[in-house]
Amino acid sequence: MKIFTVSRIKSTAIITMDFKLAGFDVKLGHGGIREVEFYTQIHQLIAAGREPFLRIPQTLGALDALLEMGRISEPVRNDLTAAYRFLRQLEHRLQMVDDAQTHTLPEQEDGQKRIACFSGFDNVEALTRSLKAHLDRVSAHYDQLLPDSPDGNAALNEAQLIALLEQLGFEAPATMAALIEGWRRGRYRSLRTARARGLLEKTLKPLLEAFSKTAQPDRALTRFDSFLSQLPAGIQLFSLFHSNPSLFRLIARIMGIAPVLAENLAKRPQLVDALLDPTFFAPLPSREELRDDLRRTLKRARDYQDILDMVRRWTDERKFQLGVQALEAISDVRETSLSMTDLADAVLAELLPLVEADYQKRHGTFKEGALCIVSMGKFGSRELSFGSDLDLVFLYSVEEGATLSSGPKAVSPSRYYSGLGQALVTAITVLTLEGRLWEVDTRLRPSGSAGPLVVTLQTFVDYYREAAWTWEHMALTRARVTATPDDLAQKVQQAITRTLTSERDQKALRPAVAEMRHRLAQEFPVTNPWSLKHVRGGLMDLEFIVQYLLLREGARHPQIFTPRLDDCLDRLVTAKALDPDDGRVLKQAHSLYHAVQSLLRLTLGDNPDEDGFVPELRAALARATAFERFEDMRQSMLDMQACVFSIYHKIVERSIA
Repeated sequence: MKIFTVSRIKSTAIITMDFKLAGFDVKLGHGGIREVEFYTQIHQLIAAGREPFLRIPQTLGALDALLEMGRISEPVRNDLTAAYRFLRQLEHRLQMVDDAQTHTLPEQEDGQKRIACFSGFDNVEALTRSLKAHLDRVSAHYDQLLPDSPDGNAALNEAQLIALLEQLGFEAPATMAALIEGWRRGRYRSLRTARARGLLEKTLKPLLEAFSKTAQPDRALTRFDSFLSQLPAGIQLFSLFHSNPSLFRLIARIMGIAPVLAENLAKRPQLVDALLDPTFFAPLPSREELRDDLRRTLKRARDYQDILDMVRRWTDERKFQLGVQALEAISDVRETSLSMTDLADAVLAELLPLVEADYQKRHGTFKEGALCIVSMGKFGSRELSFGSDLDLVFLYSVEEGATLSSGPKAVSPSRYYSGLGQALVTAITVLTLEGRLWEVDTRLRPSGSAGPLVVTLQTFVDYYREAAWTWEHMALTRARVTATPDDLAQKVQQAITRTLTSERDQKALRPAVAEMRHRLAQEFPVTNPWSLKHVRGGLMDLEFIVQYLLLREGARHPQIFTPRLDDCLDRLVTAKALDPDDGRVLKQAHSLYHAVQSLLRLTLGDNPDEDGFVPELRAALARATAFERFEDMRQSMLDMQACVFSIYHKIVERSIA
């Protein structure tokens, strides 16, 4: 098989003889760890679409696979493998010495001597020679992937740059030219080397052309500027763009129409690394695989604060992956919402015992005690989308007769589990340097905001039997036990099922449901058809239809209950509680609404205005809903809203004066 080759090795690849060990960054430096990884990942990106065998996340395994597939030669594999092992081992020893996530060699001579000795060298000079030899070989191979030096291509002067920007349709070409001149002068850390600025010049024109194809090029380019300002190094990014123009266009689309993703990328420029993963455009793994991966990640945490930061970084990378897949219509909304829910489930399941362990240091434990998380709303129905809150209800169980916990600050069961529940909410919502995981809403707990955060299972059962409003029973139809020991989970699920399948006053049920919907319509008098939650004939009417029918039929058909709305519709039709034609219309409407709402939240937030639907967004909405034209999708949505409202009136409000 033919070996993949690019351009010849450049003489400038060899690190100059005045190379200094002091302060060298083994990860981001010239010829360092990141260049081995980028070399490997760029080859994977070029070929992995046709060769699934190459979709390997581990760098050394990927190099072996590239050799086996004939994409690189054996000397290249051997050089890069030896360098990667050497550099990783050196990195690990640096981190062991400083007990910190550092990649930089010591500035002081004493520190250099220690790390040389720790690495098995007789002196600093021997370490320097060995390190430089590996860096030279990596740099030489890596430079094969880079475009030819731009020296022979005259850079655009300021007048030419302004003229090009004007020709491409930028609204403020002079302002944008000044911004670009800042890049050229090395204003940002990522562009302070001549090598990085040379690559910028090589890719500048296609960069501007890509942004010119967005609806608001100036805004997109400004977002890209914010991204560059926080990028630690620019060489790999621009060489990656040169080798794979499709990623270049993807970044332009993100900056142009998805501010949520663009802001995330600007805050976390390391997310660009995720785009290089061969599995980035594949579906997220299963919930259990996500849990295993997160568990391995959190084992490296040094303390509780580290846990909170690491879980945020890990989660954000996967949210970003799902967001890009949704934007590109690689996955449909059902797949995306299931993956987003699996992600939240995995995070709660792994975070809870770690929060509990930290809490137990102060308050000890209760024998046979356990906290139960019940997810509600979109989280309960496995329909999480971008920007969704986590609706949570907390229950607890302890051994009968337990009075005080075993810790140094002993407290009663109710205080103990209320504190533990609050500690978990804080772990999810607190704004650390890495942001927050999700917003949490606990108002669906018994007695709402006026009630305790955590209650016993018996209190939960008694409340729903004696005091809960009809709308609270409606909300309970979407309840799902998320994280708790199996024996308690079974008891909680049985209690929920008994509550939902109990006999009801049929004469009072429909008026109560209709009255609640009427109150919500008055509180949220929405006429914007894109506000899909509250507009008449939208998601709220659809959910009220389903929840009313579930409560009406639950005693006779207990098998109809399941958290997912689409599955409920199927079961209601099977139980002959819903007309098949109505069921088909409601399923189609729910699929359309969910897809549109999810993409709008990703791009415009919670207050979409059609005047702000730029052409790329209109195209993305049509693509996400399987329509050829945005206008057809829009008309179908309006027709669906009329149909859903008609079905709602027929089922819920008929004969109600």
